[in-house]
Amino acid sequence: MNQKISKKHHYLPVHYLEGFTDSENTFFVYDKKTEKIFSTNPNGAFFENDLNTITLPDGVETDFLEGLYTNIENTSWGVLDKTRKSTYKDTIELLDKMYLYSFLLFLYWRLPCNIEFADKLSEKAFIENGEFNYFRLKSKNGDVVPKAIADTVKNSEAFRKSFRQIIPFAPFYEKDWAKRLEEWRFLYTGDYKNWYIVGDNPFIIKNENQQDFHNCLKEFICPIAGNILLICADGPIKTKLPPEFAIDYNTAIIERAQRFVACKDKGFLESLIKYYKIHVQYEKTNIIIPEIFKMIRQD
Repeated sequence: MNQKISKKHHYLPVHYLEGFTDSENTFFVYDKKTEKIFSTNPNGAFFENDLNTITLPDGVETDFLEGLYTNIENTSWGVLDKTRKSTYKDTIELLDKMYLYSFLLFLYWRLPCNIEFADKLSEKAFIENGEFNYFRLKSKNGDVVPKAIADTVKNSEAFRKSFRQIIPFAPFYEKDWAKRLEEWRFLYTGDYKNWYIVGDNPFIIKNENQQDFHNCLKEFICPIAGNILLICADGPIKTKLPPEFAIDYNTAIIERAQRFVACKDKGFLESLIKYYKIHVQYEKTNIIIPEIFKMIRQD
């Protein structure tokens, strides 16, 4: 008998989502499509059925990719928890940042909003002198696999989904990747309460970098927890950000989301939605992301 495989695959891991819940480990989720708000826990949100399930050539389904994601996540939870317990007085060590960087890269490329682009990138694999020349497909004898076989591999569902776990390694082939981490800044809420929301696309990235697989996390803002943001930008970041930054950040998360955003406070979430809809009404959603990057830069 075939071993029963998992079906519910979280693109935002449950442990990550627990950083945005209340004392009962629940939060409120807003559905942009239905415009409804519902209460749930991390296990009941930000997942898709069979997202990482693949069918092998013999017709057997497997969820081994889901297991690989779990293994990758398990190497990150200690650092994530350590960071979430930190304050503005603490220094996050470079090695810890490296583990966070790896986690965030894998997180970025497993998001549903990036699947189509990841699939297109997979078509460029195994091309001599191509963009992914550092990833090779070879036979057991070490010989280069014929193009026809490489094309068969690339056209398979298994490879397309597996490639989402290959792209995250690409930035590490850039010689200056560690310098990016030195520029990171962790921004804490003044009262250490959860004022930062999370969405199904938790990365606020400059438009020109969104689909640059080397530089997608060169200049970005991402929530580590409801009370901590990770910011990386070109040039110095302001020492103090104005109080309205939290509102603008949350508005950007709603704008970036394909469908779902979550917050532990329903009233606060409803207020943010109303504020976001004003931007929609006056066709100003295009200024949300540029303005937030202007706000964080030091003059």
